[in-house]
Amino acid sequence: MNDTHVPWRSKARTFFTGDPTPMAEHGAVVVIGLGRFGASLARELTSLGVDVVGIDRSEAVVEALRDELPFITCADATQDAALAELGVAEASRVVVAIGTDLAASILTTSRIMRSGHRRIWAKAITEAHAEILAQLGVKQIVNPEDDMGRRLAHLIRGHMSDFLRIDSDYAIVRTQPPVRVLGQPLSALGLRGTHGVTVIAVKHPGAGWANTDGGTVLEADDEIIIAGAPDAVERFSALDKHV
Repeated sequence: MNDTHVPWRSKARTFFTGDPTPMAEHGAVVVIGLGRFGASLARELTSLGVDVVGIDRSEAVVEALRDELPFITCADATQDAALAELGVAEASRVVVAIGTDLAASILTTSRIMRSGHRRIWAKAITEAHAEILAQLGVKQIVNPEDDMGRRLAHLIRGHMSDFLRIDSDYAIVRTQPPVRVLGQPLSALGLRGTHGVTVIAVKHPGAGWANTDGGTVLEADDEIIIAGAPDAVERFSALDKHV
C-alpha cells in the first residue's frame, strides 16, 4: 500500500511493510504515546533487548526518536485502521502511554480492548481517568506522577534511599540497618515478629547485593533491603534516627 493513501502513517519513518505478526510472535511491546513517560519506557525496554513498537500521532515526536527506537511510526491510534495495520492486537503487550489527551487515551484503550487484547497497561492522568480505564477492563493502570509523589514522600524524610510499594499492604525499602540490630545473626533478632519486617538482601561495603539467611550479620556500613507492610518498613527504617 502506498503511504500517500494512508493519512495516519508517517512518510518519515515507516515499519511493518508486510505482516506485523512476526514481531508480535517474538514478544514485541507496543507503546502508544511517546511523551516523556512513553519515550522513557520505550528506551528502557529497548535497552533490555525487547522489540518495541513506538507509535505517536506527532510527526515531530517520531522524527525526534527515530534514531533511538528502531521500530517507530506516526499514526492515530484512535483509528481501527491504524491499529489493524500495525498489528497492535497481535502484540504480546500494549502500553497506552497517552498523557495529555484524555479522550484519545480512553478511545485508544477501548478500541484495543474491543479487538480482544487484554494484556494492556495504561497511563492514567487523573483519578477519574483511572476509574474509566478500570471500567473498560484494564487491569494494569499506572499513574506515574501520583506514584512518584508517594515515593518521594517516603524518601524525603531521610530514612530510606529507595521505596517501592508493591500493593497497598506491602512495600520494599532500601535503607541502612538500625544500630540495635547490628552484630547479631538475623535468626536471633526475630525482626518479623517484633517489627513486622524481613531483611531480604544486604550489601556490604565494596561488595554486591546478596540474599540474606539466618546467619547473616549486619554491620554499620551495610545497606539492606527490607520488606513488609508500608507502615512497618517505615517505622523500622526510622529506628535510632531522629528526623
